[in-house]
Amino acid sequence: MTEDRSTNAPIQTLRDGRLKAAIWQNDSDKGPFHTVTLTRIYEDSAGRLQESASFGANELLRVAELARESHGVIRNLRRDLQADRETLIDRDDDHPPARDSRDARGREPRAPRDERPARFRDRPAPGPQR
Repeated sequence: MTEDRSTNAPIQTLRDGRLKAAIWQNDSDKGPFHTVTLTRIYEDSAGRLQESASFGANELLRVAELARESHGVIRNLRRDLQADRETLIDRDDDHPPARDSRDARGREPRAPRDERPARFRDRPAPGPQR
């Protein structure tokens, strides 16, 4: 069985010496999602290059940095995908883009309230009377 290498290749590869982070894009019903494989390249006793997912203590900080850089790449890819989706929505004049009314923490907006709760409306306001 022959494989199409163009569709079975990482969309980006980050390197730090013999450490490698391969960023993959996968498609699902909900749209594309990304995964990362972190590997260390070494030479076996026969002189062939091999990959391992095991890292030495002296490589861990470099692996963490590759993971951080991979996260940044994926964040940018997601931002670009979202911008592409919004551009497609903006092109459709019959359906303007929906505005999300959530606040920065993702909470639904509160319904407007009267100044005083209903159970206190018939009582005089606390404090000095004017």
